[in-house]
Amino acid sequence: EQGQGTVTVRLSATGQLCPFADSLFYRFPLPTPYPFQLPAEYQPKKQYGAGGYPFFWLARQKYQFTNPAHRKDFFMPKKDMEVSRLKKLKERLKRGLAMMMAAASIVSVFPSMNVSAASETAKITFAYCHDGAGNTIKYQQTVTHDGRVCGEAGEARTRIYADGEPAFCIQPGVSLHTGNTLRANASDTWNALSGSQRDAVNLALLYGSQGSMGSLPGSEDEKVVATQMVIWEIVTGCRNANAPYNQTDGKFYNSICANGANGGVSAAYSQIVAGMQEHGTIPSFASTDRNAVVKELSWDGDKYVVKLTDTNGVLSKYNFTSSNSNVSVSASGNTLTITSKKAVTEDVLLTATKKSPAVSGTLVAYGDASLQDVVVGVESASDITVYLSVKIPYGHVQIVKTSEDGIVEGLRFQITGNGIDKTVVTGKNGKIKVENLNPGTYTVTELTEERYEPQKSQKVTVSG
Repeated sequence: EQGQGTVTVRLSATGQLCPFADSLFYRFPLPTPYPFQLPAEYQPKKQYGAGGYPFFWLARQKYQFTNPAHRKDFFMPKKDMEVSRLKKLKERLKRGLAMMMAAASIVSVFPSMNVSAASETAKITFAYCHDGAGNTIKYQQTVTHDGRVCGEAGEARTRIYADGEPAFCIQPGVSLHTGNTLRANASDTWNALSGSQRDAVNLALLYGSQGSMGSLPGSEDEKVVATQMVIWEIVTGCRNANAPYNQTDGKFYNSICANGANGGVSAAYSQIVAGMQEHGTIPSFASTDRNAVVKELSWDGDKYVVKLTDTNGVLSKYNFTSSNSNVSVSASGNTLTITSKKAVTEDVLLTATKKSPAVSGTLVAYGDASLQDVVVGVESASDITVYLSVKIPYGHVQIVKTSEDGIVEGLRFQITGNGIDKTVVTGKNGKIKVENLNPGTYTVTELTEERYEPQKSQKVTVSG
């Protein structure tokens, strides 16, 4: 293979190195499951390779092949290996099609449904992480927690799989090896976390690689590493588990991104944190109490309208609906515009729901008392719903009658406009107040008796 390199492997208990004699080379990435068994007491220490593709050094006397066919793959020319893999792929496709056809009758009998179930156990594998340019992501600083080394400066960063599914460590620095098996719902570490911490971990996964893979910047590995960093911060107390989820210790972030290193990881990390911090933030003019906020619409000569500015900057994260079809809502930037062509007689309730990443699944913690515990999956967050009511204020017209003969009581006036046509009568002081008028223009006409000269109608405007 081009760019052959080596990996030295140390014995964790004594620090001794495996002998280099009789060595084999195998190009990364390794097949899953691995074609050899790595003894639990040995761990990869350093990786070298050309073009960002590290190689594993293997000693025959230290590793046993689990499948004799894999031994052939080690010595098979690369072209033949590709042909062999293609044949295997075709065979698997044929078997898959046959299974699909056999299942067709079952599908026609039983109703469709989505089922998400965690296996009772999960086998652990690892893979090295690379940035968008194919470079290995490495620790920039050694980081420790509770006296345990979580990562050493210069060490390549790995990611975890549980039965092939992405998994995330919740015990930084605790040992876990390829081939280890963890049990579902058996994590004492997960159970010991507070409810707020567990919710925060799920939120990190939701806005991280598990729930927002398509919207985060960087390579898949960069997104996974960023998500893992946030989870480590939450479970170790280096980040508050309650909104606004502020960081209290930057050691895990600095271990990967110190001095501007691993910019793709840093960008994804920042977006994950921002998503968590914005998750519970609501528009500044709304409330979680449906009766707490009432805004008034004003007549602008054409329609009733009010414009509201969200100073929290999260308006775009919410979808608004109106309880009255005459009242419409539109958002532009941080401005919400509410309009109505008609004068509604009752308060109108506007409901807004937060747009969170859509996922369907469960979050499961896998554990073992002697090994590192992990979490797999992600769950939807609880809906965040806020409210805002609007109303159209009613105004009034007051008529004051004067007369040279002093007779002002009992005189009739007609008021028309905006769907109103009513006759009112003045009181003993010549006054009459007409209330509950919608904003708009009205015509007031005195219904003159025969002894008086007819009076000219007058226009009045009610502003509300």
